[in-house]
Amino acid sequence: MYGLIDGNNFYVSCERVFDPKLRGKPTVVLGNADGCAIAISPEAKALGVKMGTPIFQVSREVRAQLQVRSANFALYGDLSGRIVSILREMFPRVEVYSIDENFVDVAGIKDVEALALEARERILRWVGIPCCVGLGATRTLAKAGNKLSKDQSKRALNAGKLAVFHATPDNIDALAVGDVWGVGSRYAARLAQEGVRTAADLAALPEHHIRARYGVVLARTHAELRGIPCADLELEEPDRKQIVVSRTFGRDVSDPQAIFDALATFSTVACERMRGRGLAAGAMWVWLSGNPHKGDSFHASRAVPLPFPTQDTGEVIRAAGFLARSMMKPEQAYKRAGVGLTDLVRADARQPDLFFGPDLKREANMAVMDKINAKFGRGTLGVGTAGWRIGGVPFQKGKPADQWRPTLKSLSPSYTTKWSDLLRVR
Repeated sequence: MYGLIDGNNFYVSCERVFDPKLRGKPTVVLGNADGCAIAISPEAKALGVKMGTPIFQVSREVRAQLQVRSANFALYGDLSGRIVSILREMFPRVEVYSIDENFVDVAGIKDVEALALEARERILRWVGIPCCVGLGATRTLAKAGNKLSKDQSKRALNAGKLAVFHATPDNIDALAVGDVWGVGSRYAARLAQEGVRTAADLAALPEHHIRARYGVVLARTHAELRGIPCADLELEEPDRKQIVVSRTFGRDVSDPQAIFDALATFSTVACERMRGRGLAAGAMWVWLSGNPHKGDSFHASRAVPLPFPTQDTGEVIRAAGFLARSMMKPEQAYKRAGVGLTDLVRADARQPDLFFGPDLKREANMAVMDKINAKFGRGTLGVGTAGWRIGGVPFQKGKPADQWRPTLKSLSPSYTTKWSDLLRVR
């Protein structure tokens, strides 16, 4: 038996925890440098705002009714971590599936629905995030139950028992087949041609028919809908195949120094994430893009192998600068850039050869830098060429970083991760 506990409209709910005036108001959270809606409240959805809609395409009349916030991932990640800590106290096994979704193991628990409701109420009381809970004999059924619990509870704060739904193969007829976990839009369209409209319709099809017409992937989903587990919880995140950091600039940038500054910052963040997972990069790539909204189709991408898998931010920054110089053109303006680390291997499993090996002194310096930044905030200590200073030196007008930094006009304070943003009670 599994459970899926999912925060309702998670990003919007996080904003409402510390800003109560947003409750009941149509609220939109923008990502990608305040470009597109990545979270919308039910009130905003009722006004016709859809997920992924660029904010400039929203009519002026609707825009005047919206409360808009820039994505504050530091806040969202911290509240997500608090939810996980609550769940780990209540359940024997927890899989962190995403920032707002967690699978839990409820096998052997006597009153599963009561414990699920208690977890929901505890998260709401201690963290302030409303959740819905789906239960099922498989992860796919738990996911289906979560969607059905949201439908029947209308995501209300005081939903109580309506926020918990125990899904079985016999009670999922209200779930559209396109909403089944693992059934994409293409499969849904093909299944609709056969008259398969709901999850119950899919579960009723013969197994040999699914495997012959749709393959093994959908066959596993079909089996899980019938209560046959095909996968267990993933308690440890598998090693990444690549780590990518990219940004859309706040304006078009033609200053080469600003581009180097941006790429150095992206490299710093990527290396920090990589070291946090105990990995080292054997290769990297960089890309630069023009502004397609102005008819500029420029796009260039270059990759380079590193002499030896490294954790050294300085080495990655040097490689990024080399690749950027080989791609940049005079007078070209850039709207987006990114850095990717690939050929990732476990740092403790690298094999030095006669000519190359890890620079232990440099990597020890990186470890010290990570500890300082973890304690005092990212950007407190970094490589001098990086221009992103979150916890340390702020952006300065006229400096390279001021040209490429994302436009975040409605960013809420980092209430839980910055001393200067702590709420003051008077």
